[in-house]
Amino acid sequence: MNDVQELIPPGTPARLQISAQICEGREVNLDKRDVRVTVIRGGRSINGYYYSQEALRAIARLMENAQAYVDHANGGTGGPARSVRDVVGFYRDATFVSPDADAPEGRVEATLHIMESAEWLWSMIREACLLDNPALIGLSIDIYGTWQPRTGPQVNPGQALKEVTGVLALNSCDIVTRPSAGGAFQHILHGLDAGAGDPPSTFPHEGAFPMHDELQAQSNLPAESAGTPPDGAARVQEQLAGEALAQETRKLLEDLRIERAQLALERRLLECTLPEAVKARVRERYQGRIFEVSELERDLQAQRELLAELAESGLIRDHGYEKPALSAQITEAEKIQAAFDRMFDLEVDSRFHGVRGFSSIREAYARVTGDASVSGLSNASQLGLIRMDESSPLVRISEADTTTATFSYLLGTSMNKRLLKDYQAWPAEWQRFCTITPIRDFKQQTRVRLGAFGSLPVVAEDTPYSSISLTDTAATYVPSKRGNLVTVSREAIINDDLFAIRQIPTKLAVAAAYTLAEFVYGFLSSNPTIYDSNPLFTSGAPHNNLGSSALSTTAMQAGVTAMREQTNMAGKRIGLRPRYLVVPPELEWQAMVVTKSAGVPGSNNNDINPMMGYVTPIISPQLSSATQWFFVADPSVVDTIEIGFVGGQMNPVLLIQDLPLYGANFTTDVTSFKVRHEYGGAVVDFRGLYRGI
Repeated sequence: MNDVQELIPPGTPARLQISAQICEGREVNLDKRDVRVTVIRGGRSINGYYYSQEALRAIARLMENAQAYVDHANGGTGGPARSVRDVVGFYRDATFVSPDADAPEGRVEATLHIMESAEWLWSMIREACLLDNPALIGLSIDIYGTWQPRTGPQVNPGQALKEVTGVLALNSCDIVTRPSAGGAFQHILHGLDAGAGDPPSTFPHEGAFPMHDELQAQSNLPAESAGTPPDGAARVQEQLAGEALAQETRKLLEDLRIERAQLALERRLLECTLPEAVKARVRERYQGRIFEVSELERDLQAQRELLAELAESGLIRDHGYEKPALSAQITEAEKIQAAFDRMFDLEVDSRFHGVRGFSSIREAYARVTGDASVSGLSNASQLGLIRMDESSPLVRISEADTTTATFSYLLGTSMNKRLLKDYQAWPAEWQRFCTITPIRDFKQQTRVRLGAFGSLPVVAEDTPYSSISLTDTAATYVPSKRGNLVTVSREAIINDDLFAIRQIPTKLAVAAAYTLAEFVYGFLSSNPTIYDSNPLFTSGAPHNNLGSSALSTTAMQAGVTAMREQTNMAGKRIGLRPRYLVVPPELEWQAMVVTKSAGVPGSNNNDINPMMGYVTPIISPQLSSATQWFFVADPSVVDTIEIGFVGGQMNPVLLIQDLPLYGANFTTDVTSFKVRHEYGGAVVDFRGLYRGI
């Protein structure tokens, strides 16, 4: 551009033409983060709603300064509860574009500004646009409105459309992966680069803008007047006119710089998260003057550091400047999960002390899915909205895929927590005398039992040591999978049968714990054939661990002696002693008498009871005989029974069918929950076990 011609030949009349600079940006201004978008196209959406031009104009009016989020919220009857941390931008310059070939009913366009805190999103948008693939992501509106069935020649036979007749409120216009109403990114808005002769990207101080950066003054001199000097009065008049024009031009440039500086000030204050009181002070310092953006950024950073120091010293709280750990930032999904947990009477972290548990399964379902038929949203008074057409149903219109998968996951997570809590609370005293081990797969598990050395022989002088080999045996078992399916129907949700649903994890936990206990105690009561092809308990050889007397102190003494006489593979006694006395419920009180009495039970003499405190009683309801009793040694001294869990997963697992378009979830409107428990076990050494009768 040319500078304003300050020197004009004396006496030469000049005509000054002021024209605004027009410059097409040559590269993307990375600091601007503005992109032009199509909010919604008129006509039919994928979800079956039809938007007329009147509906589009209403949406355009509501779009100005509307907030932008990533993904739709899972809102209920009270509208979406979105966090300030979730805001990624806002919309401005929203307009309704008249119908054309691409949009027969027209469309709504706007400029989306991406916040500095969402740089990751801006990077994705920029890369998609640069690669000519702006449709990689799109936009989806979330509104409250009214609709009525659409009829007419535009509707295909068998196709039911819901024509949006009124738009009452705009919840948000969010960035999603699968828009259904034509919301799309168009192009990134360009700005000027910082090359020579072009405007700078920041706002300089007063006087830093050269005149030719904003306006150009051109002198159009008629050829016939060249060389014809005006008289003195004309020269003075021309000089005065030139000075007035220059002064007006300078004032115009100054006003323009001030306006641009104020726009930058308001934009940065809108993007930053400082408290409103601090923003007001910053605005007061920069109001009505020209400044550099770097100066404003230094001031904002100083305010942030000051608030952080005050928060650290405890002088202020709850403004987001406590430098919280990452784990302290609570998302909306975490709050909803906490509400599910409290619905099942589960303990939640102290961070969720203000989160109320759902009072019903119906409320939980409506909160997550936004299903109006379940939520009971029947009038606009719940939202403070005014309905324009009382004959039209008020529903929440969300132009994104709505499924029950999220609800299934949240419900299943809380049910799984409840299942584990109840399972772990179930008595599992079998763990005291069994060896628990993790196993990798469902293949046959082998536990090798090495033989033993006898007494060491004497080695004479100059005589070689004698060699000896060890024999071995192996105990084997194959783990198995146990489980069941439980379904929650849509009817149960609508009927609000929370009591029945809350019982599911508890009953599954009891079933899993009882099944495992039956499996373990079955090794004692069923007398299975073990690794050496003999029954576990034999009254004589080869095991010598089966008595013939009912429970008494005398019978217990005989059992202790039998365990003391057990030998290793070399025939040497190893002196085992029992640690636990396992009895059925029918012998519980007899076991207490014989293990806790100071004198011999039933005797008139003063003899002591040698079995007092000798063993610890364990009562097992799973034992099938009312007369059998058992001694079990400490598993840390000698192997007894091994229980192996696949993958080391001791607890049962609750799995969820969360694909709404497949299986029973689609065909019968039920959500399926599957409980699974995988384990196996075997007796690995008979010498630590004794049966009394």
